[in-house]
Amino acid sequence: MGAPDYGSGSLAEIVPSLCDGLRLPGFWDHLQFGEFERAIVVVIDGLGYEQLHQHKAIAPVLAAADRGPITTVFPTTTPTALTSLGTGLSPGSHGLIGATFRLDDQIFAPLGWGQEPPATVIQPEPTCWERAAAAGVHVAVVSPRLYEYGGLTGSAFRGGRYIGADAFGERVAEIYREVRNGTRSLVYGYWEGLDKVGHVHGVDSPHYRAELAIVDQFVAALTADLPEDTVLIVTADHGMVDCDVAIEVDGSDLMVDVTMLAGEPRMRQIYAQSGSSGAVLQRWRERLADQAEVVLRDDAIDQGWFGDVASDFRNRIGDVLALAVPGVRLVANSRDSILSSLRGQHGALSDAELLVPLAVFRS
Repeated sequence: MGAPDYGSGSLAEIVPSLCDGLRLPGFWDHLQFGEFERAIVVVIDGLGYEQLHQHKAIAPVLAAADRGPITTVFPTTTPTALTSLGTGLSPGSHGLIGATFRLDDQIFAPLGWGQEPPATVIQPEPTCWERAAAAGVHVAVVSPRLYEYGGLTGSAFRGGRYIGADAFGERVAEIYREVRNGTRSLVYGYWEGLDKVGHVHGVDSPHYRAELAIVDQFVAALTADLPEDTVLIVTADHGMVDCDVAIEVDGSDLMVDVTMLAGEPRMRQIYAQSGSSGAVLQRWRERLADQAEVVLRDDAIDQGWFGDVASDFRNRIGDVLALAVPGVRLVANSRDSILSSLRGQHGALSDAELLVPLAVFRS
């Protein structure tokens, strides 16, 4: 089980490196992209480095340009990863530390987040898009219309002009239009279909392979007519694993001394009653001996899984964390039955979830 490579080779270094390439002050080119006038970064949701190279014949354009792997962040889940991409910060510094987590006295779910509470309340740090726009760069976000007004968009992408685009051709055309807008430009694009297919059918399914072929066509269309002096980066927020073994953790003796259960089936965040963390840790370790790695919050922080953790965000992390081994999902049917039922999952620290591609195209 690995750990994110914060500070030198993680998802959080991509946009700061692009900003340095656009010659903006206060950034560093960690990933050695060089200099350019225009930059595009595209996230393919659910495309791990292992999945890409297991199916490289299906995605030859992406595979040939990949210079990865780099790591995503922890937990290996979309809200956490996209906010790290957009801010250049580790999860412990921006505060979105999971698919669901404790916020004050309730469970907070960033994927269902609307306009309240405001994004700046949950994630107060400036984004790279805000900083780039303030420095005179044209900044745009091209993503599905559904996400325009969500709190997660505000957390990760505020500062950029939002362009709603749903269809394949519409998305390509809008990215091209925005990257040509202004002397210097920074444009974000997103592809959600692979993650959706992988969740339902699994990453070792004909459905996933068929969608991956479409992803490669999307990338090929983006590379067909890049403006002069443009870099295109294609990466992912996380990989995925097929999980055919389901272990019910809710409604059992595992919930003794537990006040809240959050996270997702590959990585459960467990909030213990005061003074009970040790007992909860022991109970989960004994029950899930060969099926999960169970650690205390402090140990996870000491191992660098969340990066530097701000004091205001420390209590958002579970007192105890349970990371399922590959092939296993920790089911909580009374809390997230639909998510718990899905075959393809992510959130833990296996290489299949943690490692993502870094494909680089230059005009």
